[in-house]
Amino acid sequence: MKVCIVILKLIGQSNSLHFQAFTLAMLIGLVGQPVESIADTASPSTTATSANGDAKKSFFRSSSNRSGVGKSRPKLLQRLRERLSGLPKGNASQPNEDQAWKTLKDEWVVSQFGGDGPVVIKDKLITMDFGDPLTGIRWEAELPQENYEVELEARRREGFDFFCALTFPVGKKHVSFILGGWGGGVVGISSVDGFDASENETTSFRNFKTDQWYKVRARVDAHQIQCWIDDKPAAEQIRKGHEFDIRYEMDQCVPLGVAAFQCKSEVRNIRIRKLTMSEIKTAEKEAAKPTE
Repeated sequence: MKVCIVILKLIGQSNSLHFQAFTLAMLIGLVGQPVESIADTASPSTTATSANGDAKKSFFRSSSNRSGVGKSRPKLLQRLRERLSGLPKGNASQPNEDQAWKTLKDEWVVSQFGGDGPVVIKDKLITMDFGDPLTGIRWEAELPQENYEVELEARRREGFDFFCALTFPVGKKHVSFILGGWGGGVVGISSVDGFDASENETTSFRNFKTDQWYKVRARVDAHQIQCWIDDKPAAEQIRKGHEFDIRYEMDQCVPLGVAAFQCKSEVRNIRIRKLTMSEIKTAEKEAAKPTE
């Protein structure tokens, strides 16, 4: 038991996670063994010699101490659990602190398209009123350009055209994910190889209900651009062999922004996260495959 206590003290004094994990692993192995077997692995120093030359019994071999070890074991295991709960899991597929979702707030500014409608930024809700034709916002702080996801919720309050054009980086370029454009139903990515969301391979059509919130998510990795609406795939575009850009009107939303065209819309809960190493490696493998 004394050995276990010494090991726990060493763990508490160390700033090295590797040392802590290794030492804990050793200690767990000791705790799971019978007391006698632990004594067999103890160093010779655990047996002392008295002044009259008689060898004293090791602490671990002392029958008078065995019951004490048994009573202390639950407390020791509890301390081990507390220690282990603070160590990283070591799973590359799980996000670490930097890869967790981060809410984007306090750095939003109103875009200046010319003819903009009123914009109200309050807490997590942003209201963009009718513009002639555009109203929007943009993020002015640092952002990743690769290997990330951005997410928000958006709804159309009034009007009939796109209520959410989410502009985001794709490497050194940018694209816009359009919801409800060209009269209210077009969904797609602008622009791919010079073609707008209404005329490229990402184009689709959908009916959007007024006053209904839609969850919007976009992901950029080495292989492709992916977009979802309510967690269902809405647009995908492989990057290799293609060029990306935005319409010149959307320059006011760079590097990250949201705009609405001749309608009143609201967005909320805008957040971003970096991809995990597992996600990045998977995308890199896909990107390395030859194109058909």
